[in-house]
Amino acid sequence: MSGPRDPIRLIVNADDLGWSEGVNAGIFQAHRDGIVTSATLAANMPAAEAALAGARSTPALGIGLHLNACQGPCLSAEAARVLAGPEGVMDLKGSQLIRRCLLRPRRTLAAVAAEFDAQVRWCLARGHRPTHVDSHRHVHAWPAIFRIVAGLCRRYDIPFVRRHREVLTGEGWPPAPRGQRRISMVLNLLGRRCERIAPELLVTSGTLGVAHTGRMDVAFLLRAVESLQPGVAEIMVHPGFDRDLNSRQTRLLASRAAEAAALCDPAVVRAIRRRGIELTHYGRLGSEPGR
Repeated sequence: MSGPRDPIRLIVNADDLGWSEGVNAGIFQAHRDGIVTSATLAANMPAAEAALAGARSTPALGIGLHLNACQGPCLSAEAARVLAGPEGVMDLKGSQLIRRCLLRPRRTLAAVAAEFDAQVRWCLARGHRPTHVDSHRHVHAWPAIFRIVAGLCRRYDIPFVRRHREVLTGEGWPPAPRGQRRISMVLNLLGRRCERIAPELLVTSGTLGVAHTGRMDVAFLLRAVESLQPGVAEIMVHPGFDRDLNSRQTRLLASRAAEAAALCDPAVVRAIRRRGIELTHYGRLGSEPGR
């Protein structure tokens, strides 16, 4: 719970760590020179090993797990049979994965569970215990998948999961694409259902950055900082460099470098200091969820 005298604590989490060397470089730069405090690792992606190696020299960066049942090679045989395409890799939009869950629930959810479990075990086998989990393309907002994630968190003692609740209070927010605004509204609705499934895993007041994915700039960050209330909040970001990415892998290309620059902008750093906001990550929150 939070009260009027509680501090304002902010987690700035960079998704997609491990996606590529360029994405890794942008995330580590936004941590060293900017306000990124946390990142979530896509354990099945090509630069995941390099990401963990780089994380050893950035001990202040909390590293969670970006559970991924949509893109890249599979770490489990079950997912390879069910979720991978003809080329042997996963290539699904979030909506496509949910549709499969609806049409063939038993087989699809078993594959998702096996793949997520393999990704957690991949981290643990390398000596890393995730501070928290979220998911690629927000698929853990779907209640059936959230139940899988909640079970994994209990099994492996991971106390925190990203909360899907984005409320852009007040005026002055930069414009957001209509499609992203719609996604944010849907995630908010699903998030309420997930709260009832495993309330002990919800830790923040919500997650900003969904509606503005790919449009994160200084104006958004300044407005977000101004909107924060006492308690713990998360801002989801996607910094990186697109030198080793292409449009088949992600729509977030040049926007990643722009985000990295915004996250390091002195005006943003000053705004956080001026409001007395404590930058933190999930690993520093202890074991008691709050709101």
